[in-house]
Formats: sequence, C-alpha cells, structure tokens
Amino acid sequence: MANILVGTDKGVFRLDNNESGLQQEVGISTASFLTTAEGKVFALTKENALWVRTNQGNWQLVNPQPVTEEVWSFAADPRDANLLYIGVSPAMLYRSEDGGKSWTACESIKKIPGYEKWTFPPPPHISHVRYIAPDPQVVSGVYIGVEEGGVYRSIDRGETWESLNNGLYWDVHTVTPAADNTQLYATTGGGFYRSDDGGKNWQNMMNGLDRRYTIPFLMLKELPHRLYTGAAATPPPGWARGGANAAIYRSDDGGEKWEKLTGGLPGQFNTPVWAIALDQAGGIVAATRHEVYVSFDQGDRFSLMAKDLPMVRSLVCI
Repeated sequence: MANILVGTDKGVFRLDNNESGLQQEVGISTASFLTTAEGKVFALTKENALWVRTNQGNWQLVNPQPVTEEVWSFAADPRDANLLYIGVSPAMLYRSEDGGKSWTACESIKKIPGYEKWTFPPPPHISHVRYIAPDPQVVSGVYIGVEEGGVYRSIDRGETWESLNNGLYWDVHTVTPAADNTQLYATTGGGFYRSDDGGKNWQNMMNGLDRRYTIPFLMLKELPHRLYTGAAATPPPGWARGGANAAIYRSDDGGEKWEKLTGGLPGQFNTPVWAIALDQAGGIVAATRHEVYVSFDQGDRFSLMAKDLPMVRSLVCI
C-alpha cells in the first residue's frame, strides 16, 4: 500500500505503507481539498488558505487566501505543478500559473450561453464549479462540471468554452476524460453518464447501478474500461432524514454494466462515499465521511483501514 493522505476538518492524516497506522501531519489545521502534481501535494483549507507538501512531508503556506468566494473544487495539472485551478460559487474558475502565488479569474465563463440559468437546488440557488479535470490532450486545456449547469471544455486557458451537454443531466458532480478525449464520463444527481464522441452526446448508463446520486469516480488508466463510483439513494436532503443509503460500484466494460461491491463492506453506508482513488501499489481506496477502506484485489474485498476520523473532505494517494 502506498501512502494515503486524508483531508479532514481537523487536518491531514496519513496512512503509511510501513503499517505504522494513522498519523496526523503537522502544520496544517484543516484540508477541504487535496490534489497532486509532479510529486507535490497541494491543500486548500476551510479558510481557503493554500498549502503545499514537500517531499519531506512538511507543509508550507503558499497563499493565505487565493480566493474569497466559497470553494467547491480544486485541481492541479499532473504535467505541471505550477498550473492550478479553483472552482467557486457563484460559478467561476480561477487559474494559477505560478504554483498558487497569484490567480486569474476566467471571466469568460460568464459569457457561456445559459450562464444566467445555472442554478442549485438549496437556496439561494447559486450554481458552482463542482469539478475540474485538466485536459489530457491539450496543455492548459481544462474541463469543468457545473452543479447545476453541465460540462464545458476550454482549450485556450479559459478564454472560450465549448458546451458538452447534449443528453446530459446538468447536475454534474464529476467529469473525467479518457486519455484520448474520445470517451468522457460524468457522475451526476441523475446517475452515471458516458460519452463516446468527446462530449457531443451522452448516454445514461444505469444497468446494475440501483442508486442514482453518483458522486466520486475512478477510471483505471491501465484498464480504462474498469470504472468505480460511489452512489447514494437520495440527494443530500435525504441523508439527514434516513441516511445516504450509499454503496460502491464497479464496471468492467466502461459502464455498460455495474456491480455493487460488498466484500468487506457494510450492506449500505449511512453517509455518502465521498472519494475513490488508486494508490501507487494498485490498491483501491474509498472514503466515507469518517472511514477509509482499501482493497488490494480491484474491489473484490475491502478492509477498514481507518475509522472515527474527523469529517473527511478529500483523499489522495502519494
């Protein structure tokens, strides 16, 4: 098992590959978002402070407040640790080209046709950039998923945007392009979607996926048709009333059919499955709001690696 970093409301916790158990990292008090690029780990705190983790495991403050708005997403281009993105509410994308020291707003988002109609179910119904995926084919290209507003792609540093929404439910939680950009995958409040033509058209792929509120997503680069997602039976308002009724699913054929994973897992999770990641040793790592599970056989059986954690917000493997 590679090292796993878990971002929580009370700091970053590390699960070591030397089986020394759960260790809290020093220097950072909260971590709402974690992302990696070129061996570096970046974190955004609840207060929007940006930190970077050195190879020695020390955390250093980069920017005390890169943005003032409410942050909903954070990403780094894996090819360039200087290229970072932050998505906020109201829906806007910020870009940094110097490792987070300075930031530029991509104001062109406001010119996307239909921007004024984007919304969000809870009052005051203000949309946000929920997910950011650097373009695997175009340097400085990027995809964004807007909740609720759909999927958009820019290939010119956010100057212009292409709408990729035909057939797609617009309550988007994640968008993930395959390496060649031909296939795109999206998790939404209305289930799982796949596009086979670069996002021009989408199909709702729900065979075996008996919960519709899909949140995290993982595609294996070595086996691009093997996919994982976590899904809840209801949107967030239902979680407080009767629990999320969530589960983890796997597909071995690009989403044509889904299988609920049960080995070593509870029959259902009362909190949502918040993150799924692949560690460098090939383990599948999944986090709920207070627990972390790991599978070493592609999800056939999981083991509980950490429990009773502070509220889990993010997860990366290093």
